[in-house]
Amino acid sequence: MKKKKSDFEASFWAGRTGGCPLQLFDAFFSKYPLGEAKQWLSSMMVYAVKRKVFSEKDPSVVFHFYLSLRSFIRAAHRLSLTSGKYTLNHPPERLSPMVQGALSDEEYADPLLVFRRAFEDYRLKEFDHFITGIAYFSLGPYGDYPDGNSIEPFLHLQKMLDAAQVILERGEREVG
Repeated sequence: MKKKKSDFEASFWAGRTGGCPLQLFDAFFSKYPLGEAKQWLSSMMVYAVKRKVFSEKDPSVVFHFYLSLRSFIRAAHRLSLTSGKYTLNHPPERLSPMVQGALSDEEYADPLLVFRRAFEDYRLKEFDHFITGIAYFSLGPYGDYPDGNSIEPFLHLQKMLDAAQVILERGEREVG
């Protein structure tokens, strides 16, 4: 039986990522460094409820970030399902809160836990619905708001961004 490669739908913005979540994270952070990605996500949230257009001069940048974030979430979901495939290097004994980001001590020690928790609370479709909603409402001055709870998926995404960065910095690698 042939092994099926994951499709993170990243060909538009990143080209080929090989179906490996860690390669997609690397491609994502090369386009959007952690601070910039978190700022984009926060701005989209704010503008989704402001009834103002986030980027009037060039709305395509919002669409590009949306597609990138959508692929990131798909890779995170894949990682949550196959977290036993990856070995974790131990975190440094002393760490600064800046390095830890929004992660708890337990999540910093095991960043894969962030992905498992996020997808225990929300399905992939729910994350898709959330980012589609904030992208849509941040692109126009609509009189309505995104459906449902936007805060919890937003917080999960913030943590997933931090956890993915920690994973790349600590040099996790795939086993076998």
